[in-house]
Amino acid sequence: SQSTLVNLSFDDEYLSVDFQCLQNPFWSQNTYTKHNTEMWNQEVFELFIAEGSATPTQYLELEINPNNALFVGWIENPTKETPQKLTFVPYEKAGIKHEVKANGDTWSGKMQIPWALLGGKKDTFRLNFYRIVSLKSHPNTDWKCTPADCDFTCWSPSMSGTTPRFHRPDAFGILHLK
Repeated sequence: SQSTLVNLSFDDEYLSVDFQCLQNPFWSQNTYTKHNTEMWNQEVFELFIAEGSATPTQYLELEINPNNALFVGWIENPTKETPQKLTFVPYEKAGIKHEVKANGDTWSGKMQIPWALLGGKKDTFRLNFYRIVSLKSHPNTDWKCTPADCDFTCWSPSMSGTTPRFHRPDAFGILHLK
């Protein structure tokens, strides 16, 4: 029931992702402010992306939250179900330009991802977009989302049932650049 709007564009240097997270009344309770932390525990917008059309076993995971903190890491997932390894890309070296804004119960943002981070500009990528949104107020600052108090949504459903599992690359959609 929480809409998310995503627009993609690109040039010779960057893939740009503009997004709006609507119906998000508790976004201001997000407490993660440092880059490359466990931001998936609270409100966040995510992109998983890998070059090529085959189902990837390695992909880049990008997260951005309402505090403009960024998570950048390469995921190794040979089982296509449970990641086996996370290799952080230091924030300073990722080269991602990013910003967020908030107005009422909406927060929005933009990420400009350098093609160099993705191994160069290619014709085809596998990707998925995710959003974690809180459904209730949290009295403690160390809160973590659970299926009982947050929604875990994605553009191309990972069909994980009652337990959120975004790391299912078989569900990634296909992006063709023209």
